[in-house]
Amino acid sequence: IKMNYLIYAMAFLWLWSGVQPIVFAPEQSLNMLAQVGFTADWQYPVLVLASLLDIGFAVGCVSRFRHKALFWLAQFVTVVAYSLIIAFKLPEMWSHPFAPLIKNIPILAILYFLFQQNKPNGVTS
Repeated sequence: IKMNYLIYAMAFLWLWSGVQPIVFAPEQSLNMLAQVGFTADWQYPVLVLASLLDIGFAVGCVSRFRHKALFWLAQFVTVVAYSLIIAFKLPEMWSHPFAPLIKNIPILAILYFLFQQNKPNGVTS
């Protein structure tokens, strides 16, 4: 199965997720980190680290890492972690009109599919 469109879609999603908060919405992003519980001293470093992680996943999607099951599993775990934090610390996101939490369900399905497609032969789930 040709999966390039899924891989490039994930690369675009991660790239935008890494760039957008710092470039276009830094105040809003820092405010959300405060709501999640990060103190003022930690908000900017966490924002930068999360953005770099997302950008790193984007770069990985178009590198040789895209052939490694562990790479897709790391993304899956990251989306689950982000989703759990948002679900419990920012519960208003459940009723947000653009459904940011609900959109993570198809993202997780894609990541799981890519994980399955890149597992070494002989490995079962």
